[in-house]
Amino acid sequence: MYDWAEPGPPAPALQEKPHFGHAALFFLVALPLLAAGQYLSLVIAHALPVYRHKSYSHLVHVMASDARLGIPAQALAYLLVGLVTVLLFRLLWREPFSIGIHWNGQQAQRRFLSLVVIGLLVGFGNTIIGNYLPMPKDPPILMDMMKSPGGAWLMLVFGITAAPLLEELAFRGFLLPGFVNTFRWLMHKDDISRSTLNWVGIPVSILLTSLPFAMLHAGQVSGAWGPLLLIGGVSVVLCVVRLLTDSLAASAVVHAAYNFTLFAGILIQTDGFRHLGKLKG
Repeated sequence: MYDWAEPGPPAPALQEKPHFGHAALFFLVALPLLAAGQYLSLVIAHALPVYRHKSYSHLVHVMASDARLGIPAQALAYLLVGLVTVLLFRLLWREPFSIGIHWNGQQAQRRFLSLVVIGLLVGFGNTIIGNYLPMPKDPPILMDMMKSPGGAWLMLVFGITAAPLLEELAFRGFLLPGFVNTFRWLMHKDDISRSTLNWVGIPVSILLTSLPFAMLHAGQVSGAWGPLLLIGGVSVVLCVVRLLTDSLAASAVVHAAYNFTLFAGILIQTDGFRHLGKLKG
């Protein structure tokens, strides 16, 4: 017979992955790795014959202003973060990284066309809404594209591959589940109800994920609130896709399709980036 004088069962451990501790660890590891990747890119660039006699300060300026050097440097940094993250959390979780991070590629495969359509609709919808919001005339990301066809193509390829992969890993792979699983833990402890989780916890988690996601892109749009609002809306869609499908791969597909719409109009307008001068008109 149960003895009511005995203490109750211990509160459930925070076992769902990734929890907020995992998210914090990811960002603590990723930020210095991004800096290390940029530094490694500087060293590699300085060893190239064309830059061998240039100063490091000059190379820093070139990386910041020329996508032909800046994008490969950013890609190397992203690759470094991705490799270390997979190895670290595979050891920590003692299971394949794809399982712990809820990659769930089969979901993305089954719904691939639908996910692409969602991304395209969000992108074209934002283009229409943007006509009614204050938008910067010459945002830095557009100015970067105008400098060379090669740089523009690198930005396009990076924007639909490495960029959505790492951004989804950071924000929908770690940060969003970190918040949501914290609220789920509170529910398992009976501190909050399931309805509170659904109507408060999940919306708050999406908001807390979308704010830093939007601010990450502030430099690309001169900090203008119009495009930042639209980017925040994109993040909400990506969060909903990630939660409904339980698939990080699914949100990555939507993200890549959305990013493609950012380049599609320019690609057509400039005849495949061959006549970038048309953007000045």
